[in-house]
Amino acid sequence: MALLKKKDTAEYRIPSLAEASPEFAALVQKRADLHALQSKLNGELRDVQKQIDAAGDKGPRVSPRIAELLGDEANSAPMLGKQATDIRAKLADVEIAIEIVGRRLSDAKTPASQAVCQIAKPEYARRVAAVAKALDVLASARADYDDLRNQFEAEDVAWTSLTPLSLGFLGDPRDGQIPRFVREAREAGYV
Repeated sequence: MALLKKKDTAEYRIPSLAEASPEFAALVQKRADLHALQSKLNGELRDVQKQIDAAGDKGPRVSPRIAELLGDEANSAPMLGKQATDIRAKLADVEIAIEIVGRRLSDAKTPASQAVCQIAKPEYARRVAAVAKALDVLASARADYDDLRNQFEAEDVAWTSLTPLSLGFLGDPRDGQIPRFVREAREAGYV
């Protein structure tokens, strides 16, 4: 079980897309700012709507422009209606901006991912090489096991009392999972 034990080394952490790409980070911040503005405007709209509901039908109904010309208070129903309309227009603009930033984030993901891959490549290469090295050790141990098993069979020894174990899950010794992985790692330049 010593092979399965994790080493006491500092844990490596892949950088986030925002950490690897200033452009991606700026878009993430822009989206957060827009969501905060959206939340603020929704709160303002709720407050204005409460004031409109509280004002009810007091006073004559006039358009917001006429109420403004008359100098009506900002909390009068017509002025509150104008405020609500302005807030709704801002909210519509913010929703469109959020959609645009979402598309821009989607477009920025590939270059940001490439930046993360460039940063993480040495660590990835180290780990692929470690797996390939461990698999080479496993392949050698398997070859030794197969050799011993073949000797039992060549000598016609009934060795079932040793509980023969199958290594078939590793695939063919010449072109199974182990040689395939090691070959692919070599071709990719990691071994």
